[in-house]
Amino acid sequence: MSSKVDRIELVRLFVRIAETRSLSAAGRALGLSQPSSSRQLKQLETMLGTQLVQRSTHDLVLTDAGEQFLPVAIELLNLWDSAAEAARLGRDEYRGPIRVAVPVAIGQTILADLAARFLLDHPGITIDWRLIDEPGDLAAGGYDLWIRAGPIRDQTLIVHELRRTDRSIIGCASEACVAHPSELNRRNAVQLTTFMTRQIPLETRDGQSATLRLKPAFVTDNLYAALVAIKKGVGYGIMPYWAIHKELKSGTLIELCPEWKPPAITLYVAYPQVRFRPARVKILIDYIRNQALRTDASVKPQLVR
Repeated sequence: MSSKVDRIELVRLFVRIAETRSLSAAGRALGLSQPSSSRQLKQLETMLGTQLVQRSTHDLVLTDAGEQFLPVAIELLNLWDSAAEAARLGRDEYRGPIRVAVPVAIGQTILADLAARFLLDHPGITIDWRLIDEPGDLAAGGYDLWIRAGPIRDQTLIVHELRRTDRSIIGCASEACVAHPSELNRRNAVQLTTFMTRQIPLETRDGQSATLRLKPAFVTDNLYAALVAIKKGVGYGIMPYWAIHKELKSGTLIELCPEWKPPAITLYVAYPQVRFRPARVKILIDYIRNQALRTDASVKPQLVR
């Protein structure tokens, strides 16, 4: 290769391959096709005179030479990107793409609003915003960070709690309220499988506990589909306050036993430990944490400003 920039990009591809164990995922993160990724990896290996990566039964693995080169490559990228960003930031500029995985429902509402406001403040940054509820391999998707509702058990990630979102048992206006949640066990329910099993623990503020046993008439993994079914009277359901505050205010939906609460859902932000994080990613993480959702006791979560 003829220029140092070209060499840096080859090293960047290698580091992405080491993280994702996939040529296609690494290339996708860098805007390259799989053939281009394969060709550039070969160029780097030819330049170094050794094989860095080999294919195993299921994915790509590093050779001994690749394992030895990886920490050096990461440090090289760290130094290069820090120097390049220092030069740009002298002009108060943040530039480049950020790839983010977010929950489907809140990712197209409150969090999408947050991302749009961030982009207006930083016009040199672009965001690839993907709506994903299922747990997955963050590195394999080429993501810089992940916002998830519910626990993150991947020990390779740095995880920060954002805020908790309270939920309530709700139904359409024609549903009758109940004194105790056990009375709901005989009614049809709408089950949002992403965050609900068929047995839901409930508690009151004074420490009483009960278990709600669902009899699902409609089962879905989409919050908005569940909400439509509840509004139509298919059955009662459990919804986060941020998604139903307008309906509660208008009386379209009602809380069936407001003293009894299911567990809140906690929102987390996570990102890999080993990958160099450019300044643009760091400022988005800080922005998300500073603008974290807080739960209003009666209406909707508000964004902290």
